[in-house]
Amino acid sequence: QTLVGLLVENKRSDEAVLELQGALALDARQPAMAMLLARLQIERGGNGIETLLRTLPYANGNGDYHAFLAGALQRQNRHREAIDQYQHALRGAPDNGVWWMGLGLSLQAEKRNAEAADAYRRAKAAGTLSNELQGFVERKLQQVAR
Repeated sequence: QTLVGLLVENKRSDEAVLELQGALALDARQPAMAMLLARLQIERGGNGIETLLRTLPYANGNGDYHAFLAGALQRQNRHREAIDQYQHALRGAPDNGVWWMGLGLSLQAEKRNAEAADAYRRAKAAGTLSNELQGFVERKLQQVAR
């Protein structure tokens, strides 16, 4: 982990990717390393989803992991899967407004507008969104109310 941190810090992401892939090949029970590898893959134009799915069985109860996977799925228009992952994430952190907003976006993409509106309302009610995100959620609520 230290080596990978130094490689990333020194902008040697190719080497960091190789180290992370090697570590995960030896032991897939390292969700933090999988998240870092996926983040690097995404930065390089990939989607990181396969990396995250391989380690998913070892990330049970890790809301950040589930939400990160949900976001990666969402960027690939895999909204049904993203909905499941956001729901997993929210079980452990029901006051996370950003995750409620993400859930709302995927529900809206799946034309589940009533559920999306509920998710957006919960995002607002969490009180954790920036002013900019609050405005974004307001506009999304107006869209799904039509």
